[in-house]
Amino acid sequence: MHTNKSLKSPGHYSPPVNGAYWYFKLFGNIKEKHEVDLARLELESLFGPITPVRNFYDILAGDLSFSKFTDRPARIQDRLAHELPYGDTHGFIGIRDVDEATARRLVRRLAYTRELFIVTRSTNKLNVGQKGINHVEFSFGDLTLHQLITNQFYLEKSVYISKLSRNEEEVDANIEELWKFLATDELLFRIPASSTMQVGKRLVDYLTTREEPSLYLNHYMHPYKGKFHPKMVRALLNYIWPYDEGTVMDNFAGCGTLLLEASWMGLDSIGVEINPLSALMSNVKCFSLYSPSFNPAALRGFLLKFLNDLETQLAIYHSEGLLGHSSPESTLVNKKAIQMKLQEIDPKVSKFLKDKHAIEDILVAKQQVENYPVNGEEGRQLKDFLTLAISGAISDLVRRSKGSFQDVLRERLLGRGGLYLRIYLFHQLNRVLDIKLGHSECYTADTTKMSELFRSPVADGIVTSPPYSTALDYIKNDFPQIILLGLDHIEELADKMIGNPNLSVYKKHEKALLREIDLETGSFLALPEVARDAIKTIKKTREMDAIRTYKFFKDMQKTMLEVHKVMKPGAKAVIIIGNNHYKLGTKEEGTYYEVRNDEVLKRMAVSSTECRYELDYHILKLRSDEGEGGNDSDLLSNEFEGTTSVMDRYENGLLRRKLEKSRAGNIRYESILVLRKPSAVIGPPQSEASAELADAKRAHDTF
Repeated sequence: MHTNKSLKSPGHYSPPVNGAYWYFKLFGNIKEKHEVDLARLELESLFGPITPVRNFYDILAGDLSFSKFTDRPARIQDRLAHELPYGDTHGFIGIRDVDEATARRLVRRLAYTRELFIVTRSTNKLNVGQKGINHVEFSFGDLTLHQLITNQFYLEKSVYISKLSRNEEEVDANIEELWKFLATDELLFRIPASSTMQVGKRLVDYLTTREEPSLYLNHYMHPYKGKFHPKMVRALLNYIWPYDEGTVMDNFAGCGTLLLEASWMGLDSIGVEINPLSALMSNVKCFSLYSPSFNPAALRGFLLKFLNDLETQLAIYHSEGLLGHSSPESTLVNKKAIQMKLQEIDPKVSKFLKDKHAIEDILVAKQQVENYPVNGEEGRQLKDFLTLAISGAISDLVRRSKGSFQDVLRERLLGRGGLYLRIYLFHQLNRVLDIKLGHSECYTADTTKMSELFRSPVADGIVTSPPYSTALDYIKNDFPQIILLGLDHIEELADKMIGNPNLSVYKKHEKALLREIDLETGSFLALPEVARDAIKTIKKTREMDAIRTYKFFKDMQKTMLEVHKVMKPGAKAVIIIGNNHYKLGTKEEGTYYEVRNDEVLKRMAVSSTECRYELDYHILKLRSDEGEGGNDSDLLSNEFEGTTSVMDRYENGLLRRKLEKSRAGNIRYESILVLRKPSAVIGPPQSEASAELADAKRAHDTF
């Protein structure tokens, strides 16, 4: 609901006596309605009550103090009109005291807000950021207009600096351009080059691109399919934990998106991930931000030495009958050990890497990392960093890069957009942003056994996304890296991984799982009715898919119990999950059946007698604010080969968002489910329905 009435205060050109007007301008790259919803949720949590603004003119036409700054040098309308977001909401407005701690928190943490504009009395000083860069001031009489630019803007836009910069000098020059972009009129009014232009584009032309980068800085340290959307993660963390200190968790950590965003927000974080390569990604991405071993000047020297030593080792390995010589600090290559390892490698690796020399070079590099003379915790971190770089080089060779392994590894470490320059870029940005980084640790462990790791509640909040059962084969994506680096036994990992889409994995469990389904005993009987019905429906024509679905729900029920154990009382957990669609019947006459993963997890949460959760009904409040009964924008079409259904965006406490990814697994939408662990013990519900009604009443009374 948008209204101008609350913005009009005749005669109030000055800020309120005990406060200030705060206007939050959204990013211009917002494309979906759910992003505005998330922007609102995080603002209400971090800031307090706000009102949506349909058009920035509304705050100038209303008798608010912003209208005092429409003349030069401020011309606030030029800044508000620059790169407006699409949709029916340009931003939000609110009133509260001038509070530097709040302003700093908002600048550091907000995801969907690009700029804050605050009008204060000139006597109220506001020292946030660096004046003239991310904090610009304009004065008029006894009023001051503050323009604050969020860290998210600089973090996102740094992706183009990585794209264009070949060395430290170019990084530094491009950072200077980035600082000027929103702070000076010079670049504010520049007409950008065409988006299709291939030659001659400058950084400022890329900065105006209406896209939402997700692979900025350390997010791009290693390829990974199915990663979290960083901006969404940041907003959800803000919603469930708006405080300056705390520990948040992702128990399906993947490549560490949540852990990395939490670190930039100043929060400590814990990850749990069954795949050791994914856990390695998560840890390296985070500790390379704050570990003393990753001071850029020292790191560059270390990497150059490693690459030079590797060149020597490879020359020794490939020489015929010649032992060769390497520097005293390096260990000579053990050719016999590598030849033995070659015999043990799964033959399927050659389907990914057809060049035998590349496989040998990878094993030489791995051996050098293991034997490299660096010790202690910092030494281990450097070795992990090099191991991840080798893994990324393998991925590059498999997917797209030509050339030798050695050249690809050197480019990944020291080339344009490489790991070193990304670390250097963040260090340079942080000279101004001054982010006090949170620390992170990701454990290689089974999420269904987390309480063995954490004997008491540790998480102030959780944001996680379980696998979607049919969407991505995470093992297949990283198969050659896991094998060549000796990170795990593939068969064991495949069996332990929740939601593995590979049906062959379930063969050894087939009889036991089918017996539980047919007899409706054990874990099957403990599932919510909606889950049991879905499994039985699929089983009629797709038995193995029914087994896979049952195993997924069975594992998720264990996970929900473990999540409950590691959460502190009163903490919130966000689960992001997509629904699966199976075609039942013949190819010609079959129809698609939707497995409501989101509804199943919700029912597990509210009906369990072991780990009772409360539903968070703030999403329903969002819907009520749209007007009575909602409108067409509250609905999503769901099409599968001619079969169409319409889904409510705010269905029963779920917020649904469109996916911008492929149709892998026939998953086109995700649902966001927010749960809360009760602060006090609540008795078991009489039924699923009564639990939901009780939670709805409790949430309604809260509002």
